[in-house]
Amino acid sequence: MSVKRLRWEQVENSEGTIWGQLGEESDYDKLSDMVKYLDLDLHFGTQRRSISPPEPAFLPENFKKKDVVEILSHKKAYNASILIAHLKLSPSELRDVLMNMSTDRLEPAHIKQMLLYAPDQDEVKQYEQFDEDPNKLSEPDQFIFQMLMVPEYKTRLRSLHFKTTLQEKTEEMKVAFDYIYRASVELRSSKKLAKILEFVLAMGNYLNNGQPKSHRTTSFKINFLTELSTTKTVDGKSTFLHILAKSLCQHFPELLNFPRDLTTVPLAAKVNQRVITSELSDLHSTIQDIRTACQKIPATPEDHFTSVMSSFLENSHPAIQSLESLQNRAMEEFSKVASYFGEDSKSTSTESFFGIFAEFMTKFERALSETQSPENPRSPRLSSPLAW
Repeated sequence: MSVKRLRWEQVENSEGTIWGQLGEESDYDKLSDMVKYLDLDLHFGTQRRSISPPEPAFLPENFKKKDVVEILSHKKAYNASILIAHLKLSPSELRDVLMNMSTDRLEPAHIKQMLLYAPDQDEVKQYEQFDEDPNKLSEPDQFIFQMLMVPEYKTRLRSLHFKTTLQEKTEEMKVAFDYIYRASVELRSSKKLAKILEFVLAMGNYLNNGQPKSHRTTSFKINFLTELSTTKTVDGKSTFLHILAKSLCQHFPELLNFPRDLTTVPLAAKVNQRVITSELSDLHSTIQDIRTACQKIPATPEDHFTSVMSSFLENSHPAIQSLESLQNRAMEEFSKVASYFGEDSKSTSTESFFGIFAEFMTKFERALSETQSPENPRSPRLSSPLAW
């Protein structure tokens, strides 16, 4: 009887991987014998949602008044006006904040908005060339005009934003790298997962070759795990994953709770490793920019930028080093677990790698629940008993 063939990709070099450990002490031959009684022959014999166009973004009406000089774009001026109202600081008070680099009067969100609505190079040039009465400028333009009199206005804003957000950023990155590290350890340590993969291999070899012991595949790429739920039985009521869940439920119940060994894997699957690596790189770049600014801006009784930021960088150095150490440890462990499952850590993102296992666990638990429900049409019936 012809059966469906599984389209999996074999790991070329299994030495040092989980598949390379299926040697003399493996239970593979016993599992192969058991596969005969799973009735695999019977089970596996042979809109596009329209996307509404986005509504046009709200653009403020032109609030230009006669004899009022406007340099900022209308949209930027409008947003700057709202920001000024929220700041509740006069230009002179804000100047004091930036000269003292104090963080108690500005929220990080406000600093970010000030950077967002800061003038570009062309606008700065127009402000520098403006030689009329400043009172002729619009309110947001007057505000920016006065702020540009603060030495290194944008540099101070960027430094202040860095100072107010560093702790939160480093904590977020620490948590993310810790997820990667712990999930990598969990996957490499789970004997239950290893046994399930071995059983899937035996089932797949039976379908592909008819006789499990002859010309068998010795491994498969882990992305195959996401396809188990799409390989349907002949009657279309069940899938390979349901057969797997049913078989494990009847004969290897101790393996059913394998997701408990992998509690951090779903969390690691949500971590975008490339993003946090980029954020760490940006953090180093910002630190270097601040150091350069400290050498450039002279310390005076009025200007505390250099003294405040130099001290802050020195005090935060241990936290940065700790973060780098955690990153190195996490990525080393990820490289190990990727190799363990026959993957290349350089071409595989942590997000997609852990996502495969997270998806497999979710679908397995759903299939298990369905197979344990006698009223559910997806619950397959295994007519022959399994035995060692």
